Amino acid sequence: MASNPLFDDKTGALEVARNYASQANGKIILITGVSKDGIGEATARAFAEGGASTIIITGRDDTRMSSITNALSTDYPDVTFRPHKLDLTSLNATRRSANDILEDNTIPRIDVVVANAGGTFKGPKTLTPDGLETHLGVNHLGHFLFITTLLPKLRLAAQNSAAGDTRVVVVSSLAMVVSPFRFSDYNFDHKGPVAEDEAPNWDILKQLLGLEEHEGYDEEVAYAQSKTANALFAVHWNTLYAKEGIFAFALHPGGVQSRAAKNVLGSMTQEQREKVKVPFNKNIDQGAATTLVAALDRGLTPEKGVYLNDCQVADAPPYATSEEKAQKLWKLSEEIVVEKLGSK
Repeated sequence: MASNPLFDDKTGALEVARNYASQANGKIILITGVSKDGIGEATARAFAEGGASTIIITGRDDTRMSSITNALSTDYPDVTFRPHKLDLTSLNATRRSANDILEDNTIPRIDVVVANAGGTFKGPKTLTPDGLETHLGVNHLGHFLFITTLLPKLRLAAQNSAAGDTRVVVVSSLAMVVSPFRFSDYNFDHKGPVAEDEAPNWDILKQLLGLEEHEGYDEEVAYAQSKTANALFAVHWNTLYAKEGIFAFALHPGGVQSRAAKNVLGSMTQEQREKVKVPFNKNIDQGAATTLVAALDRGLTPEKGVYLNDCQVADAPPYATSEEKAQKLWKLSEEIVVEKLGSK
């Protein structure tokens, strides 16, 4: 349970920020994937409301980042908002982006990283420039490389903070219940079935989305695998770095009426929309609330649980919190980075 048992699915991020203002005050926050009318924008606003000193927002489009930065700066003139280019589709570009932050002496430390960027990519299988299935490449491996490269700045924050005040927060999804991580075919290169303990839960897919079981690539399974990877990243991060006072948590933001969600639903046929049983009943402020709890609540520790939903610690599938699988994924992720870039 989080420190405030009254926080739930109706709680907004601004309310959480005001409640934990002493924790947010003066912090340097980095949020990936901040866009207009999205969870990232609501997250940035909440940290600003809580008194963060500097908020670094990342995105791929300079014009859009400039627009959202100007809007945030107008509403919160006492907070420094810094746009930073980050293209998670490319491991090489991601490494350059992280190294630019490491070399920037005007960013003395990073207190909180929020891995918010990502999404679901509809249609047939697509690959990143590195040859990775897009959900895996963007939602997991891009963030894996970006955040691990930023470790020196996180360590600088942790050295001068109470244990656990420095945090990595990964926006995962309840979609993880659909699929474990597919170690035997993570890139969806094979059309046949995977091992039984890596198989998708087609019963849930049929119940929630009306999908029938089939072999080969499925974007919902690919998305779910990447969200399981998000949770496993947080699990092994804590094994490695919680002892240094840097905690990691993963979370489900809820069904949020973000611009991205509306675009996805809008691209569906009426028949497809009628099959969707997942409620999108949160506004973006409510969608960012669990992120703020994960970042600021001092009552949270990895021992109490690394996964949150509706502002409280929650259960996750055992395969998404297994230290054995988390370590295996971390090693695989390092190997993929070395294969694609030539070094960690």
